Amino acid sequence: MWSNDTRGCSRHDMRTGPRQPSNNYVIWSDVYICSQGGHDIVFWDVAMDLEHGKVRPRFDCPSCGVTLTKREVQRAYQTHIDEALGKPVRQAKSIPVLIDYSVAGRSGRFSKKPDDNDLRTLARIEEIRLLDWFPTERLPEGDESRRNDDAGYTHTHHFYTKRILAVLSAFRSYGLRQWLPFSAPTPRATRMHRIAAWRLAGPKRGGGATVGVIAGTLYIPSLLVEMNVLQQARERCRAVAKTFYPRIGAIIGTGSCRTLMLPPDSVDYIFTDPPFGASLMYSELNFLWEAWLGVFTNNTDEAIVNKTQRKGVLDYQRLMHACFAEYFRVLKPGRWMTVEFSNTCAAVWNAIQTTLEMTGFVVANVSMLDKKQGTFKAVTTPTAVKQDLIISCYKPNPNVESVLSAREHDSKSVLAFVADHLSRLPCFVDRNDTAEIIAERQAHRLFDRVIAAHVQHRRPIPMSAVEFHEELDRRYPARDGMYFLPDLVAEYDRRRTTVSELRQLSLFVTDEASAVQWVRQQLQRKLQTFQELQPQFMQQIRAWAKHEKTIELKEILDLNFFRYDGRGPVPSQIHSYLSSNFREYRNLDKDDPRLRAKAEDRWYVPDPKKEGDLERLRLRTLLREFEEYKTSPKRKIKQFRTEAVRAGFKHCCDEQDYQTIVDVAAKLPEKVIQEDEKLLMYYDVATMRLGNE
Repeated sequence: MWSNDTRGCSRHDMRTGPRQPSNNYVIWSDVYICSQGGHDIVFWDVAMDLEHGKVRPRFDCPSCGVTLTKREVQRAYQTHIDEALGKPVRQAKSIPVLIDYSVAGRSGRFSKKPDDNDLRTLARIEEIRLLDWFPTERLPEGDESRRNDDAGYTHTHHFYTKRILAVLSAFRSYGLRQWLPFSAPTPRATRMHRIAAWRLAGPKRGGGATVGVIAGTLYIPSLLVEMNVLQQARERCRAVAKTFYPRIGAIIGTGSCRTLMLPPDSVDYIFTDPPFGASLMYSELNFLWEAWLGVFTNNTDEAIVNKTQRKGVLDYQRLMHACFAEYFRVLKPGRWMTVEFSNTCAAVWNAIQTTLEMTGFVVANVSMLDKKQGTFKAVTTPTAVKQDLIISCYKPNPNVESVLSAREHDSKSVLAFVADHLSRLPCFVDRNDTAEIIAERQAHRLFDRVIAAHVQHRRPIPMSAVEFHEELDRRYPARDGMYFLPDLVAEYDRRRTTVSELRQLSLFVTDEASAVQWVRQQLQRKLQTFQELQPQFMQQIRAWAKHEKTIELKEILDLNFFRYDGRGPVPSQIHSYLSSNFREYRNLDKDDPRLRAKAEDRWYVPDPKKEGDLERLRLRTLLREFEEYKTSPKRKIKQFRTEAVRAGFKHCCDEQDYQTIVDVAAKLPEKVIQEDEKLLMYYDVATMRLGNE
């Protein structure tokens, strides 16, 4: 069935006897209809650029010469009787256009166009009545599984050519034990197998294709590659043999991560590659090979975002929470879990991070992993994430857990958590002779982790952000805006001298919080007046979120920074800046009129010891605005101040007023809650607490 005579070699050699060629693969091409003249167009003939190894975006109709694109032509169809279904089916027309083969006793591979003998062989195969069982299930309803309905590929057996279906069904007839080794290669044996790249191999040897299946989709290409399934079976047997006879001991099991059959605190390390939200429709993608096994995924508790299953981000988060809670139960205290994750949706990314924190894990680092092989969406979507993210998190030690769970609400819980967290973070990260900022060592990120840990344990935060920053500065040395334990700072200093520069984190101004951070960066670099900052600020806020209430620069400055009004001695920050950057102001006293005139109206970052009053003023302003959202009669608030909502949610959480959090969240766009890590954390806690009452 797989060995055809070809004209590319002699059928008989006087010295060695007959040399039987063996097919490696056959390329099939879709046929389209010209939109101008109605002529048949073989896609391979007009669109494949063999010299450059790619498909042309525009091609000419060979009959009328008009230039077309794939979107401007229609599929050609053909109707035949489907014996398995007992009725006629209409499917996209596809014809063989090239055969790649090898000849025993000859080196290299050969290729040729199908001749009359090849076409007669294929015609005989189509007339064969298959007696062995094969699956004929209708593809289920889903976000991915019905994508080929327009082409007529609606049932499982439609995804295979008649020749491959005959071989696979014969394998299956030997029984389940013999069939298992051949179940995995079936995706490569389907019509989804495509040309990934093309190379020329000389005028006599023809070209050669690099083939493969695009992961994460049931996409059937216009140029499909029918592989020699017998060769694939042999390769799979060798791979299966290695799997079943490993050199090291291992236990392989299947089941739900929601109920691991393991005792508490018994696992040293966990690596997990969870579902990526709506990126992959797992049960739908598994349907083809599950149909051969006769066992299908129960997708009731499938942790995905899927419109057909009516599962949104919050449903996904609920299902993932059950899995991560079980991971937390079985992992030993102080040990680590690695989460591989990839998704371009901020809501799904926040759902994963929030779920980790709400189950008790502490995130210590996020880095990139390049797997080289891209999924369908990663390959075809310009905005897709090309690299997976690696989230490193750990289960806190018992002593930290006991302090966080204690009834006393003092600074001990904060200090114990920070000391333990700083000891686990990477000390130094460099890439291409450039040191990178470790975000987890920055003050605001450390405070976020403190808040998450206390919220998870139903404990109010025993200190404000200002008090927290004061404690950090008092207890831990800082380098490049990052905090270290005293015994680790020397290591950072040593390694910092080995690189040429420091790579700062990118900052995009989209809301009030990022705007405050941007102003802080500008003032730390150069102390400026309102008139100097305003033009720069207006350029930065062009990406301001649509739902975010516009905040004027003046209000940001008034609530977060200090301005020297020209009265009294010049503040130390301004004095140091002017004397360092302007020669004429060096060695001047802080009361010197010339220095005071130059310093007047300049804004500066407040000293942490004096920042408390500003923080209290800012908090009162934000909570006052949050009260308006609470009492607003509107069912939906389209524009609001996210910082006010964050402050209000935190206050409600401290007061255990979870119903207010849920009520206000119902007035806000669901997408905003899902895409804001802090809001989602408070909302998730509120819904969980109300659900348990």
